[in-house]
Amino acid sequence: MSETVRCPDCGHPNPPGSTSCSACHFPLVEIAARGRAEGAAEEGGPAGAPVQIQRMHLARPRRPVPQSNAMLSLWLGVGAFFALLLVFIAMKANLDRGNVPIEGSSQGQQEQANALRAVLAKDSTDARAHVGLADILFDTGNWSEAIVHYRAAVGRDSSLVNAIVDMGVCYYNLSNPTEAERLFRLALAHDPHQPFALFNLGIVYEQRKEPAEALKYYHLSLESSPPENMKSALLEAMQRVASQSGKAAPPLK
Repeated sequence: MSETVRCPDCGHPNPPGSTSCSACHFPLVEIAARGRAEGAAEEGGPAGAPVQIQRMHLARPRRPVPQSNAMLSLWLGVGAFFALLLVFIAMKANLDRGNVPIEGSSQGQQEQANALRAVLAKDSTDARAHVGLADILFDTGNWSEAIVHYRAAVGRDSSLVNAIVDMGVCYYNLSNPTEAERLFRLALAHDPHQPFALFNLGIVYEQRKEPAEALKYYHLSLESSPPENMKSALLEAMQRVASQSGKAAPPLK
């Protein structure tokens, strides 16, 4: 019989009767039992006698259990779903915001406003779209909202004299003649012969009970080539102020 028991796992020789390898701790019970059985056979023991082998359970350190691919895919799917949901909500909000009804508008005005809002949703710096939307709001009596878009347009292009005048009218209609006058004068700084700015300044002064100044601006407006449909309103205003103040309008140049 061999004097040593060689480990079948690492090959290390161990003393006879070892139950585990001293180098790698591999169980040697079965090998030792086999050696004893062979010794018993050599000594005349019963051949083929069953040998009881003790089974040993090795302790195994616990390892982190990796997440399964199925679970990872599930979480990725949930994340993608919520991302798409947020995109849908944002798009719907933009669409709803672009289709806000304008009080007092006709169907044609509403459709035009929706189209202009779609343009501004893509480019909020589009001055022409701001003016177009502001004009619709102006025409429907939504003065405060019109001011927002006129201001945005003028902020991008300060030469938009008509937009400046219309913004002044909005302030006047909102009972703020001081801001209205400032804007009419700003328009005249760009174009001293802007007939609407001159006419509106005349109205401001007439409301302030300053007929001389009102008459002056009405007269200047009439001399600034106003549209034909505006001339009758100017002549009427000049006659009204002249009769109230007892002053005659200066002759036209």
